[in-house]
Amino acid sequence: MQTELPAPTRDRSHSSRSPSRIQLAPATERDREAIYRIRHEVFARELGQHSPNHAGRLRDALDDFNLYLVAKVEGEVAAFVSLTPPSAPSYSMDKYVARERLPFAFDGQLYEVRLLTVTPAFRGSELAALLMYAAFRWIEAHGGTRMMAIGRREVVDLYLRGGLEPVGMAVQSGAVTYDVLQAPVPAVRERMQAFGGLLDR
Repeated sequence: MQTELPAPTRDRSHSSRSPSRIQLAPATERDREAIYRIRHEVFARELGQHSPNHAGRLRDALDDFNLYLVAKVEGEVAAFVSLTPPSAPSYSMDKYVARERLPFAFDGQLYEVRLLTVTPAFRGSELAALLMYAAFRWIEAHGGTRMMAIGRREVVDLYLRGGLEPVGMAVQSGAVTYDVLQAPVPAVRERMQAFGGLLDR
């Protein structure tokens, strides 16, 4: 999967060159190294979910099994989202909520969407919405029937616009509060129709 779209406008001080294009694609190994550094800057230094470390990078055991979808502008990672497939030995959700407390089955068609992140220069652009759509399409194309996520409370509206629904639970990780979300894939497809104008652009 690889898609190119017109790039969002960065702040005017960054560049006066002609607009680039957004490249949406699965992350390469080089992209992953950039992602681990961005995760450290955002989730450790900015949000306080994790403690900063001297290596300046964050990764976890799920990185051995997950997929990252990235949005790149001018060849650099501008945003990303992680997908944990049902073939992984566990989900991030398992750290926070016992499976029997959740109102859906943990089966061979359940995907977890996590770590939706946009770098500071591109916040307020359409990149997060595009990555949510890309995540949905990847899951649908690979036989997934349900998506789950923990959405950071400050930006949970983005997940709700993408069709995910709260289950009435919140979890805490460091200084960050997340709401537990889920939705069957057909419901997400219906909600994604509202993204038509963005996708046409």
